[in-house]
Amino acid sequence: MSDENKQEKTEKARYKVLWREQEQQAIREWWDKLNVNLGERAKLRRCEKPEDILMQPYFYELQQKLPNITDALALASVAGLLAHVKTDSDYSFPKQLGQQKDHSGKAVFSELRFQQLLASHDLDELHENLRRAVMQLNRTANILSLADGVLQWSQEQRDKNQFDERPEQRFKFAWAKAYFSEVLTYSK
Repeated sequence: MSDENKQEKTEKARYKVLWREQEQQAIREWWDKLNVNLGERAKLRRCEKPEDILMQPYFYELQQKLPNITDALALASVAGLLAHVKTDSDYSFPKQLGQQKDHSGKAVFSELRFQQLLASHDLDELHENLRRAVMQLNRTANILSLADGVLQWSQEQRDKNQFDERPEQRFKFAWAKAYFSEVLTYSK
């Protein structure tokens, strides 16, 4: 197996929707450019719902870079959330939420809030819960993990039957596993 195939398999296992390197690179480049273009960033941050983000021109630059992502509303949510992120992190987003807060023995994002996030009923609710989570993390988040989570959640909402046979592959299970695995490292 070539190195390229190994890397593709690794990325595919790590990200469910954004497993292609070119998509990951497109998001990174868009976000880097957004960090320089503070006016566009401010416009996206002021949007309350993903639907509002659809009216912003800078969103369409991201959409053009990701032609394989066909859910415009989910991608709009990604754009809005990434506008709130100031610093990219190496840790997966749910693992970040489970990290210990100031040696307190408690997670940065409480278990109750995490459960509410996982129980989001629609994209607007998920977007608001994730926006709060980004703020709780002082605007530091793994941009690819966050984006992939939103896109996977949306994909699962559209085709619930596809994922029923493999619950371990679902958004909720993957995020809960990462969050609670991190919590268990300091709460023993």
